[in-house]
Amino acid sequence: MNDPDTVPPRPRLGVSRCLLGERVRYDGGHRRDDWLTQVLLPHVELVALCPEAEAGLGTPREPMQLERGPGDTQRLRGRESGQDHAPALRAWVDGRLPELEGPAGPDGYVLKARSPSCGRAVPVNGQREPRPGLFAAALETAAPSRLLVDETALHDAPAREAFVIRLFALARLRERLAGEWTAGDLSAFHAREKMLLLAHGRPDYDRLGRLVAAAGTRPRAELAAEYAEVFARALARGTTRGAHVNVLQHLLGHFREYLPADERAALQAAIEDFGAGRRDRMSVVRRLRERADALQLDWVCRQSYLRPAPDELLTGEDPANE
Repeated sequence: MNDPDTVPPRPRLGVSRCLLGERVRYDGGHRRDDWLTQVLLPHVELVALCPEAEAGLGTPREPMQLERGPGDTQRLRGRESGQDHAPALRAWVDGRLPELEGPAGPDGYVLKARSPSCGRAVPVNGQREPRPGLFAAALETAAPSRLLVDETALHDAPAREAFVIRLFALARLRERLAGEWTAGDLSAFHAREKMLLLAHGRPDYDRLGRLVAAAGTRPRAELAAEYAEVFARALARGTTRGAHVNVLQHLLGHFREYLPADERAALQAAIEDFGAGRRDRMSVVRRLRERADALQLDWVCRQSYLRPAPDELLTGEDPANE
């Protein structure tokens, strides 16, 4: 196992196989996503999935659409045969989900948009509102705060950066909670993630702190599960420019005794430029990181906020929800 203190873990990423260039779509084609395959995949452990092909529906296969069934159920109706393929797909989901939900399962997913199995918002015949596809719905039900996007999120730079940061944070958490760990290990992890968590809101950070304080008094598995749930939910909340400004100001405060006034003023001006929308956030983060490294400010250097993911995956764009 990697030491989370020194070696960033490789996230495990579930991906629809058609997005990888595999010809598994209903028409025998694919929808290869270049950023996903060329930029992101070298940094992750891949878990390739195609519910429809792996459920034995064949390739090519007839087009299918979601249809409202009894109660809150969904049918997966073949447009040519009229056959309901939902039972076959649900049987595949029931067989595969325990593995995907296990300790070796993915940290996040990129699924095919508008697919009746994988889509996040799929038109349903007989309903006004779109619904998740059958596989996507099963994943959301199993873990509501799960990192689950379709490939269209990768085409928007701010949303893509937010996805990458969450993915790597969840991988760090999974690696920390794997195997043996002590209350001190969890406390150190929580300290390293402090600034990243605060960028997403104080309440969840404080609740996680209370869990860390109870680490020596509660069953490990129970506490780890609750910590992981709150951690994932915190990062799922998103963030704002103002929250990032507060975090950057907090980090700059640690330089007060080590930088001359003119250098501090320059960094302060960079933060203010970001706050006003004149500068991207990652350029400020990199400046703070370089100065912290040069000054060997250990607490600052260890903050995951300054090294949330490989630099080549971070665009420097601002958060999606300003």
